[in-house]
Amino acid sequence: MTQSDDNLDAMLGALLAPPERPGDRAFLSRVDHRIEAEAALMRAERRFWKSFGFEALAIGALLAALWLLSSSELLAPLAGPAHWGLAPPLLLILALWFAGTQRLRRL
Repeated sequence: MTQSDDNLDAMLGALLAPPERPGDRAFLSRVDHRIEAEAALMRAERRFWKSFGFEALAIGALLAALWLLSSSELLAPLAGPAHWGLAPPLLLILALWFAGTQRLRRL
């Protein structure tokens, strides 16, 4: 090693050395709170998407049941000529229920 390598090593060591002052407790506290808030938000989002998937499947099953019932011979007089006479009000109720339940819930 040469003299310039030793000087460079000493300079880099001085520049990269940790500061010689006490840690900033307020900064560490803010960082910890932000990490906890982000983790809580991720948990809430995960719950939201699980709920969304489950309720979307439930809505699909209800729509399939509605379609099957509206095309049955027993309910044909109620369904009307297009076989969807009962569907619009029930679809509206299902859509409003689905839209009302899909929101990020408080922690």
